[in-house]
Amino acid sequence: MGSSGILRTNWDLSTNKDVFKTLVLEWFNSTDRPPLVEYPSVVNEISSSDEYERMGRFSGLDYAEEVVQGAQIPIQDPKFNTTKDYTQVAFGTGFRITDRMKRYEKIGLYQFLTENLRNMMLETKDIQVSRLYNSAAVTTYAVGFDTYALAHAAHTCLDDAATTFSNYGNAALSTSSFESALNYFDYMYDDSGNIFTAQPDTLVVNRTLRWDADELLKSSGKPWEMSNTINPYQGEVTPFVYHRLTATTSWFLIAKSNPRFKLFVITTMTPDVRVYSVDSTRDTIVDSLQYFKYGFSDGRMVYVGDT
Repeated sequence: MGSSGILRTNWDLSTNKDVFKTLVLEWFNSTDRPPLVEYPSVVNEISSSDEYERMGRFSGLDYAEEVVQGAQIPIQDPKFNTTKDYTQVAFGTGFRITDRMKRYEKIGLYQFLTENLRNMMLETKDIQVSRLYNSAAVTTYAVGFDTYALAHAAHTCLDDAATTFSNYGNAALSTSSFESALNYFDYMYDDSGNIFTAQPDTLVVNRTLRWDADELLKSSGKPWEMSNTINPYQGEVTPFVYHRLTATTSWFLIAKSNPRFKLFVITTMTPDVRVYSVDSTRDTIVDSLQYFKYGFSDGRMVYVGDT
């Protein structure tokens, strides 16, 4: 490898000159693999053509009141709250290869690096979006309308009574903590402070919790008990092993199919690949660029079991 990332014919005179020979039986490359892209299973993707998108928050009307004869019907106004802007961020990388390297190398390095560039751009997006889950309890990478992290014990509503709700269990995955997560979706507050329910559909877990999730959701008997009690959680939701989760105890219960599920990535440009020369060296530059912004506006449809 030459300076400034340039692939030259003299990049390593001791061993890597083999790329110009046909005597090597096989070149093994473990990075020649399909890209790992899982974010579509845990966030929604929103297509956009604008440099930034703005989202706003408001709540509707409250319950009706009893009206006595001759009295006026009470008139309400919706409550408007904050807006949030999501500005596109550019991510890019590339490589430069000399004419001699491209002309004489025997292992298809130029073709491989071009395809590898595409894959790494896809995985870059996947890794960036995973911060929503890996940093769910801190405000480092994203906050919602109420300025709090995704996992918070006192998210605020817009009602006059200042109702709050907690979507943070902060407990290891077990039957009791999973019941708490289900109870959360059974008794939620909207921004008017009124009760509503939602149906979760996906249990997102770190890879080390794969078997716990399967036992919890797929066994016919109640998990981790020596009894003939049926498993009330069987088939309740679908387990999903999220390989980007870094903490071995991480698990989330989400309502991904609910229209009020508001974890997303806004994309204005998917990865492109550009091939060009910039000077008389005949070196070839291959680069790629993409634009997206991840975030969330409201965290109600996500119960954070543990981070």
